[in-house]
Amino acid sequence: MSKAFTKETDLPDSPIRRLGVPVPELNVVTPDGLRRARAELDGLLATGGDPDRIRELEDHLATAHPVEPDDLGVVGVGATVTVEDDAGKRMTYRIVGAIEADAKRGWVGWMSPLAQALWGARVGDSVTLPRGDAEIVAIAYDRGPSA
Repeated sequence: MSKAFTKETDLPDSPIRRLGVPVPELNVVTPDGLRRARAELDGLLATGGDPDRIRELEDHLATAHPVEPDDLGVVGVGATVTVEDDAGKRMTYRIVGAIEADAKRGWVGWMSPLAQALWGARVGDSVTLPRGDAEIVAIAYDRGPSA
């Protein structure tokens, strides 16, 4: 029988309920992101937490490659970047690893189109973002753990 005529109830249950963050081939993370992922995993293991989340974190941590910036004046992994558009609206983003990405916090994965548009820019550079053109007005790197 064709899959087009298969009811959803006929399909097997998926044994994996992950957050949906695939492990990239080059699994780059910030040192802080690596610490937070390890702490989350330790907490889940200690409490017998969600086995799917445990497996996801273990998969990411097995290949995680923490990186430190080479040049604090250039946008790269770990940079907090503030941009200003032509209307004067400012937005701030942080470039992070895949497992760290959190849109609500403005943390974008380094492989995302937004991060790639910012990558390698310096203060004063113009960039073309998915929402339009903007100017880099600030770049900062947090050198310590965050909440």
